Amino acid sequence: MFVATLLVAALLLPSTPLPPGAGINGGSSDAPPPAVLDGARTVSVRDDQGRISRLTSIPSTSAFARHGGGSAARCSFTADRDDFQLSDGSRVPRGTVVTSTFHFVEGFAAPIEVPSPQLPTDALPSSSGPVREGRRMFTVFCDRTFYDVNRVGVIEVALLDPLFDPRSQLDRLRNTLQLDRPVVFENPIVDDVGGLVTRFPSWLAIEPEAWRTQRGMPVVYRGATLLLLAAPRELDFVVDFRPDPDRPSTPFRGIVSCIPDESPTSGGGALPAFPRLPDMAEPGVNGDCTWTPPGPGTVEITARITYSITFWVNGFTEPDDDYVWTSEPVVFDTGELRSVNTRP
Repeated sequence: MFVATLLVAALLLPSTPLPPGAGINGGSSDAPPPAVLDGARTVSVRDDQGRISRLTSIPSTSAFARHGGGSAARCSFTADRDDFQLSDGSRVPRGTVVTSTFHFVEGFAAPIEVPSPQLPTDALPSSSGPVREGRRMFTVFCDRTFYDVNRVGVIEVALLDPLFDPRSQLDRLRNTLQLDRPVVFENPIVDDVGGLVTRFPSWLAIEPEAWRTQRGMPVVYRGATLLLLAAPRELDFVVDFRPDPDRPSTPFRGIVSCIPDESPTSGGGALPAFPRLPDMAEPGVNGDCTWTPPGPGTVEITARITYSITFWVNGFTEPDDDYVWTSEPVVFDTGELRSVNTRP
């Protein structure tokens, strides 16, 4: 009777749910409880010293923020070993389903190596294409960035992604661009007679060293190598002639074109090469690189090179604004040729 009463009481008591994983005989299944981790997405890049920078402030318009369906999207993987360490320092057993956030590491985080872009020499290199078409490769991880099991994919991200925005560094690159300054070539007649000669054509040129493609100092910004390349394109001269007030003649101030978008040759220490000039010419501009003093006085001559600037990002390029670099102004006296040395 007592046994029957206990049985009836047990049947009338409310049932207690089995704990997760408990079996019908009180055992447990092999699946451990899942692990859910919080944290922000990260993007890891390297600087020019090989140091890792981890970026966490990701613009909402960036491909990294949109990956997987938006910044709130999560990823998951299953631990493939016991004592698997998570990013919060905890350890979980084999078979644990881990839910966490995406992490991006530049390059293939695998046995495949991605070569770094080679810096160009002073010569303008061939371009891999426009900067707007350039891409960077990132391996996608879930939670940690050094296990195979939680490597969940590879993505290509534009060079111009808002997280990188290499164009934001253009002012910095322009401010550090140091070019060889052009030097005005001195006509041989200056040494002979002490100045330029009235109605005798003068050849306007520069010393050749400045006429070459030059590059600025490279800058590594958020894992991308940036620099400016400057290729000389045009050469002209600002000529300012002031007549001697005691022997008046026509003043002159103007631009003398010299090299209009071509590759000149040098010779005789001059660029363009010093030619054979006529003995006399009309005052003023007589053609490319040639100017004739109209009378006695002084003339200030300033060389001016226009450079085509190329913005270089990891081998991809786009044109930047032209850059004009001038020589120090050089002042010559002008006067009449009073005598000519002759040889017997």
